[in-house]
Amino acid sequence: MPSLRRHIITGEPIVFAPERAERPNAFGDSESEVCPFCPGNEFLTPPEIERIGDPWRVRVFPNKYPAVDGHEVIVESAEHGATFDRIDHAADVLETYLRRYRAHSQMTYVSLFSNEGRRAGASIDHLHSQIMPLPYLPPRVARESMAFREAAACPLCRAVDHHRDEGLVIDEMATFVRFAPSAPSHAYEQWIVPLRHYHEMAKSNEAELDHVARLLQLAAASARKVAPAHNVLFMNFPRQSAGHFYISIVPRRAAIAGFELATGTFIDIIDPAAAVRALR
Repeated sequence: MPSLRRHIITGEPIVFAPERAERPNAFGDSESEVCPFCPGNEFLTPPEIERIGDPWRVRVFPNKYPAVDGHEVIVESAEHGATFDRIDHAADVLETYLRRYRAHSQMTYVSLFSNEGRRAGASIDHLHSQIMPLPYLPPRVARESMAFREAAACPLCRAVDHHRDEGLVIDEMATFVRFAPSAPSHAYEQWIVPLRHYHEMAKSNEAELDHVARLLQLAAASARKVAPAHNVLFMNFPRQSAGHFYISIVPRRAAIAGFELATGTFIDIIDPAAAVRALR
């Protein structure tokens, strides 16, 4: 069973889940010819939690190889070769994200993310995301939460105007903006940020969900232009009103190398202005 261990020096949490070594393609080996996420193969997954549509177009079930208790998979299309930018029910997917996020709101943190493509960490080549309810606040979220709390004014609210002034906005809707951050951790990284200050996706209203669904599709299409794989990271700050919810889309063109692993510092190799031209 999964368990929580601590870094020998810092005490930061490390999830210990040896059962996940049994996942298909866990170490880059060949994937099974039978996709457990395709229609007709529902018996290959744990019993479902919910579905949308009949026949289904979105399906949720417990992860067969959980890293933590409550680990869930959200299959976002019945079509095996679908990509997020091309599905016609993105709003349904966002509403499912929100329901599953709220279902675990009693936990300290709920991690919502997607890995599209092998380089991004996907072990199954069928469009899906994952929900991981955690009994601790992840180190990155803790650091950013502290920065929000200690700032005189929300740094992300200020950043929106700065990125407009610098020409780094890719596109914008009435409630959300998509931009290339001026100091990205990864080449061609994109952020989707609500124009209204709120700290977690659970506070989103219907109009905001519709807009973020559209911007996520545009971001996914842009990411696929510049890299064979990408991650989508939902950055929430539960119970931290100073925090500002955002979504990071990270194309995976290159591996994280020794300097990044040793220091936690990332090297930016693409000028954000050039990234905007490529992603727009």
